[in-house]
Amino acid sequence: MAHVYPSPTTLSGLSTLSGLEFSRNMLLTAATIALLGQQVTAAHLQARQSCPAIHIFGARETTAPAGYGSSNTVVNLILNAYPGSTAEAINYPACGGQSQCGGVTYANSAVQGTAAVASAVNSFNTRCPQTQLVLVGYSQGGQIMDNAFCGGGDTNIGLTNTAVPIQASAINMIKAAIFMGDPRYIYPLPYEVGTCRTQGFAPRPAGFSCPSASKIQSYCDAPDPYCCNGNNAQVHQGYGSTYGQQALAFVRGKLNGSTNPTTTTTRTTTPGGGQQTTTRATTTTTPGGNNNNCSAKWGQCGGISWTGPKCCQSGSTCQAQNAYYSQCL
Repeated sequence: MAHVYPSPTTLSGLSTLSGLEFSRNMLLTAATIALLGQQVTAAHLQARQSCPAIHIFGARETTAPAGYGSSNTVVNLILNAYPGSTAEAINYPACGGQSQCGGVTYANSAVQGTAAVASAVNSFNTRCPQTQLVLVGYSQGGQIMDNAFCGGGDTNIGLTNTAVPIQASAINMIKAAIFMGDPRYIYPLPYEVGTCRTQGFAPRPAGFSCPSASKIQSYCDAPDPYCCNGNNAQVHQGYGSTYGQQALAFVRGKLNGSTNPTTTTTRTTTPGGGQQTTTRATTTTTPGGNNNNCSAKWGQCGGISWTGPKCCQSGSTCQAQNAYYSQCL
């Protein structure tokens, strides 16, 4: 069979066409790259613009269902004081071998929790490097935040790495840390508040010094059997009501003055009876009855075993995330 070859004229035309197509493709590629660059820049700018001035991390106590647990009291006080602030709960087992939390040992839970605090804080700080951060930990939640914020390891749970796992830029932006009923309590560290003069069941070693000591308040009273050597478990659960306002005052003193808290008194009308409350500077209608202590946006508002507020302040609604945790969104 004879082979047919293209003529020189045809080859010339093909060569010219290929050059035109190449130029056009290059222009299209350049335009696409430029467009993608604009989209990335816009997305990056939008992410930065959506960053709050203040963000709070809350860590719950052993066996408390997913969410903030007893840290919620202080978390909500801060959210209410600083409109526009946001919060998130540390996701970790919060267990001590009990069946209701999956049987995870206390040591394993605390190790996971320490890593979870560092991961959550580092991730948020990378995304929002200018946001001021606040830590609020209760009981085991206080222990894992203590470990992550101060480093030093924790031989009580087998944590041998003594480095501070939270990155330096995030440590700089953590303006205040509140620990309540922290088993790592040992008297007399400079940031300790309360009547306990001994130590918890997982104390820091004698002479320990936290690099960020000036940013911490750790609350513990003598009758507490977990952060001290008492025998009254009810004291352990009462720090939010006993020291909540004191903790808020400490946080206020540490946050920069550019985010002044709201103290405007407004009238909130609710079906079933009017209420006069101190809230964000708005007048709103909130369904649900007596709601003068509703959770702020991002706060917890329900879930199995939840005993705190089950309503949300204006601008957010209570939405179930799972059976154990509902959040104002």
